[in-house]
Amino acid sequence: MSTYVIWVNGELVESSKPSLLANDHGFLLGDGIFETLIVRDRHPVFIDRHLRRLRTGIDRLLIANTPPDDQITSGIAQLLNANHLSDARVRITVTPGSGISALERGSQPLTVITAVPIGAKPSSVSLCTVDWVRNERSPLAGLKSTSWGENASILRFARSNGFDNAILCDSTGRLSECTTANLFAVIDEQIFTPALNTGCLPGIIREVLLEKRIATERDLFPADLAQATEIFTTSSTTGVVPVHRVDQLRFASDSQQTAAANDVIENFSAS
Repeated sequence: MSTYVIWVNGELVESSKPSLLANDHGFLLGDGIFETLIVRDRHPVFIDRHLRRLRTGIDRLLIANTPPDDQITSGIAQLLNANHLSDARVRITVTPGSGISALERGSQPLTVITAVPIGAKPSSVSLCTVDWVRNERSPLAGLKSTSWGENASILRFARSNGFDNAILCDSTGRLSECTTANLFAVIDEQIFTPALNTGCLPGIIREVLLEKRIATERDLFPADLAQATEIFTTSSTTGVVPVHRVDQLRFASDSQQTAAANDVIENFSAS
């Protein structure tokens, strides 16, 4: 799919065509919000939860005049038809649009939706710990912000050192999340995940596991990783993924608690 159809402010256009102005605040400032979700058999998985989180981010960034939820869901359906997809990875990106300065936004926000084939889910992943922190006091904490350069830089570091992803602590030393996923640890046969006050993303899969009481929030520290019998990550695009390595620690990638969490998500998303 070198060229495909995308949705831009209600219009379907070819991906190779210019879709934003040079002074768009998302491009210039990283001022925007996004959601990534998967579609299975033309069904956007957890779409209501994604739209609710998207709307929370839009409100926190004070972006006005954005498309209503029903227009966004209609746009996704249009894209699936136009690109002949029944399974897809969908990204919804919203910026304030163009503006003459950092403090002066225009009146027309930019909303872009893309739909591309889903990549293969990894059977397991490796993680490294890093010295950089997730700033839990940032105004962008907990948002899927388009200001993503920090995550991209840390992810490149992890990949260049032979790992798939990196674990970040908050400024107090508590475990927070990975650059692209939430983090879970099985300790004493219980599944724990860091609380939102560590600055981690309120992930959709994380939300479901907490609602179903499969996992609970707890302060976790790097030393707790050595006490864990299982580690796994979650994201909307990959679901539950076992971790087979954290730094020099090794874990089984076919562990019982991780498999149980995966079954809950697979069954719930299919219902």
